[in-house]
Amino acid sequence: MTRAASYIPWWISAVWISLTLLTALGVDASSVRSWMLVTTIGIVPVGVLLKLWNDGPPATVAEVLHATELRR
Repeated sequence: MTRAASYIPWWISAVWISLTLLTALGVDASSVRSWMLVTTIGIVPVGVLLKLWNDGPPATVAEVLHATELRR
């Protein structure tokens, strides 16, 4: 995965949190319970996304062995 592509989950997370906050402000969420719900809706999906995001296929045995040989 390239360096620019590694920022994709962070951008998606930032957009999700921003949309959640804008929606909460748009519907005038003012109680503590509403903000707890907004926080949960904003943070839990982001945590799941960042935890489950796949960085690409794992290294094969041949790639690992080749990298080990290069370090010697």
